[in-house]
Amino acid sequence: MINNLPAKFNGKVYFFCDPREETKPEYKFQHLLICLAEGFRELGISLFSNVNYWQESTQENKYLFNHQPDITPDDCSIVVLTNNWFHINYPLPDNLSHPNRPYTTVYLDGEDSDKTYIERPEFRQFDFILRNHYNNKLKYAKNFYPWAYGLSNRILQELKEVPNSYERKNQILINFRHWKKGHPVRNFSASTFIPHIKNMLQVDNSIEHPDDHSTDPYHELQWLQTGKRHYPSYYNRLKNSMACACFGGFFVPAWPNDPGMLMNRIGKNLLSNLRLKSNTVVQWDSWRFWESLAAGCTTFHLDFEKYGLSLPVMPENWRHYIGIDLDNVQGTINRIADEPKILEKIGVQGRQWAIENYSPVPTALRFLETIYQQPITSTTQVSTLTNI
Repeated sequence: MINNLPAKFNGKVYFFCDPREETKPEYKFQHLLICLAEGFRELGISLFSNVNYWQESTQENKYLFNHQPDITPDDCSIVVLTNNWFHINYPLPDNLSHPNRPYTTVYLDGEDSDKTYIERPEFRQFDFILRNHYNNKLKYAKNFYPWAYGLSNRILQELKEVPNSYERKNQILINFRHWKKGHPVRNFSASTFIPHIKNMLQVDNSIEHPDDHSTDPYHELQWLQTGKRHYPSYYNRLKNSMACACFGGFFVPAWPNDPGMLMNRIGKNLLSNLRLKSNTVVQWDSWRFWESLAAGCTTFHLDFEKYGLSLPVMPENWRHYIGIDLDNVQGTINRIADEPKILEKIGVQGRQWAIENYSPVPTALRFLETIYQQPITSTTQVSTLTNI
């Protein structure tokens, strides 16, 4: 049961999922929609969609999102799209912003680039834009709010039970899919942080090969639907590792502070090509960050405060994660050496924080609070996982 909802919310939400019928499921992964819809369902909110999407059972055609021809957006209080619509260069649904619409429009922007609103300015018309990779040092329009990849039930199921710290290997998982030619933040961490931490923790840099996925029907279905990102072996390595490196992103200049401006993008490329860093980072959020937290690993990332990384609910450095200052990596190494139990403590607290704030139900409640600009509570409890 949900409390404190405004009278104008009729308990119905309409999702525009990727409409391409001929495209394989692996190219239509919409994690942000899934997390939100799973939370709404637990809260008893009715979900409707333009297509059937996200098959939940290998035994039957049961979907999280269901198309009902007699229900249209005009029957709902909120309409949600995700950045798949921009990425596949589809036109927005007809009459999405018609003047008599009874619903609020929301765009979940998980796009890596900030060029969306220059290349397709019609995407600025949404009432709310919930932006992943939000940086509080940059300038966004008034309808922008920070958002996060967060945790879906698929991820939480794989990490439902995790070992205690004394059962884990004294190792750090460092196995990015995109490495030397990818994110400059990772390259800086490779040359500064990793040479020090490998003297304290063994490094596991093994990476799953797409051909090595599980043939179990459930896991194979998830592997296909997630764009070949679902590997039980990866989750097992996370659960058995003391720590995980989750660095990612690009350094951008402090000026100009509009991330969509050409000058800002030129500055970003210049910093990357010259292998220089700044104190402002974009494209920093990742599934890995949330998976690491939920697995109970000590999660290494940049210092959120120093580099402007912004979430709806912020983690606390040295409590929920370890945030690296690239100008003082040795300070981090010294503190870990001085406090040998700190990795164990942070892993436990980070897992609890992530699940309490970014599993589906709190994500859905936060979404409603953002849209209606008022506190909203529920009697529905966050799923209780063991060993928290």
